[in-house]
Amino acid sequence: MKNVLTLMIALSLFACGGNEEEAQAEAEEMANGLAAQLQEAANQAQQQAAQTPTPTQPAAGAGGSNFGTVTLTPGFAPDPATATGTSGGATDASTVNDSCAGWIAATPDHLFVASGAFANLRIMAKSDADTTLVVQAPDGSYMCNDDGEELNPIVTGAFPAGTYKVWIGSYEQGTNSRYTLGLSELDTVMPSTLN
Repeated sequence: MKNVLTLMIALSLFACGGNEEEAQAEAEEMANGLAAQLQEAANQAQQQAAQTPTPTQPAAGAGGSNFGTVTLTPGFAPDPATATGTSGGATDASTVNDSCAGWIAATPDHLFVASGAFANLRIMAKSDADTTLVVQAPDGSYMCNDDGEELNPIVTGAFPAGTYKVWIGSYEQGTNSRYTLGLSELDTVMPSTLN
């Protein structure tokens, strides 16, 4: 490839009136530069291809969830911590655990990373529609709720350190609604108080 570039550039320069030796030297220098640029472009393309997730892997920014990760340490401020998303999905929550209700997505809506052990934490959701809550602990166990405060779900308890999967379900199949997820250590924080 480099030899072909050198020959083409040398012929062009020679045709423009330069002498053959100067044209050859200049052509080799230009060909070296072009070859280096082509190699750099090939390397960058190869790196991008290696970093692009395959369809079966979660996208890098999502962290394995639909609407992101919330990481908290006991005593966090401001309290409550909030995130938003859209409820619902095609999976019947009762198929993942008998005590769960509603329709959830296959992928968790949020990941909650507890950087330390929480003695008492409340996870809740506020929506204009009837929503449900499914939380899977790092040990694989489930905590679920429907209608903790009117139509809004709440799960309360001790949360050991680890990564929790959180789904906000729609009570009715085929419906979706915007919600606010809230996490709080305060007993006074309820879904109705979330912004």
